[in-house]
Amino acid sequence: MPRGETLNKTIATRRVAAGAEDSVRRHEILVVAAELFARRGYEGVGVRQIADAAGILGGSLYHHFPSKRDLYVEVHAAALAGVAEEIEKEIAPLADPWERLQAACRVHLARQVDPRSVTLPIMNDLSAMNSDMRAALVRGRDNFEVIYKNLINDLPLRPEIDRSIYRLCIVSLINAVPMWYRAGRMSVDQIAAQIVQIFREASGVVCPDIPSDGSMPPSE
Repeated sequence: MPRGETLNKTIATRRVAAGAEDSVRRHEILVVAAELFARRGYEGVGVRQIADAAGILGGSLYHHFPSKRDLYVEVHAAALAGVAEEIEKEIAPLADPWERLQAACRVHLARQVDPRSVTLPIMNDLSAMNSDMRAALVRGRDNFEVIYKNLINDLPLRPEIDRSIYRLCIVSLINAVPMWYRAGRMSVDQIAAQIVQIFREASGVVCPDIPSDGSMPPSE
C-alpha cells in the first residue's frame, strides 16, 4: 500500500463530509501536514513548506487553520482517531473480554510498527510534547485510552489489581514495541498474544499455551 493511502486512511476519520471545496482542501492539508510532521518533526516543518506541498499560498493555510500549532494538534488527534476507529471495528463482533483486549493490542501494534504510518513518529515527537501543546496532546491521548479503559474494566481481574496501572502498563508496553521489533522473528499477532497472556496470567488466570499462529487461547 503506498504511503499516501495510509495517510489518507489515518486522516479520513477527521474529515468533514465532502462537498464543500473548503472541506476537501482542509482534508488535503491535513494529509500533507501529517506526512511532513512524521518525517521531519514539528520543529522541522514550516508553514510555507506545508503550503507548498499542499499546492496553496502560505497565507491561504491560515484560512483553514489558525496556526501551525493548531494544525499539528489536529493531525495528532487524527492519527489517534484512525487507530481508535480500527480497534473499534475489530473488537465489535467479539464477546470474550480477553479476546477483545488481544484484538485491540493487535491493531494498535500493527499501526505502531508499520513504517508507512504517521502514528508512531507523531506520538514520539518530543519537541511537540514538550511545547505549549502538551496539554492538548495529552487530552487527545487520554481520549484514545478510553478504549483500553473500557476493555480492561470488563476483565475478570483480582480486586487488588489497580485497573488504571494495568491499563498504563499495557499501553506503555505496546508503544515501546517499535524500539525492539524486527519483522520476521514474530508476527504482530504472536506478539499481541504474548502480551495478553502475560497480563492475563498476572491477573491470576492461567492460560493454555499460545498457538503458534497467535490465536487466542480458549477462555476458562
